[in-house]
Amino acid sequence: MNISEIIKWGDIELAGGFKGLYKKGWQKVGVTSKWSARELLAHLVSYEWLLVDALKYVAGQGPTPTLDAMNEDYDKFNDNQVEVRKGKSAQALMSEYKKAYREVLKLTKKLGTAKLEKRGSIPWYGKQYALDDFIVYANYAHKREHATGLKQFRKRTKI
Repeated sequence: MNISEIIKWGDIELAGGFKGLYKKGWQKVGVTSKWSARELLAHLVSYEWLLVDALKYVAGQGPTPTLDAMNEDYDKFNDNQVEVRKGKSAQALMSEYKKAYREVLKLTKKLGTAKLEKRGSIPWYGKQYALDDFIVYANYAHKREHATGLKQFRKRTKI
């Protein structure tokens, strides 16, 4: 599996969903049942940091505050992470996302293929999974899912 390509294409998907979004469109709720585009971006930012923390976990580095928050209260994780970023502008959120994304690239390169493919390295996700599985399911597919929803929302609302 070429994890660098998967990470890159997830980023391209995310960028495509938000590209050219008009200012008023950032605040309009309806991208999901309860979130605006800005809130969706805040959610995706938290998942990029979650991936950073998953990579750090396997690398034996810390701290891992986003991973810890998810493990402490999985049911409220998404809402809590969006709330933490409530006062941030869309531009600030995109900058935060890009910072986390750069960290993902750095850490995946540092870990290398063998560690990314090692089954059981992320027991909090499932003993049968490896980091590359987590990247495909919880990062790439997650970005595609939300980017598609955002594109559909924009088409419906002409934003």
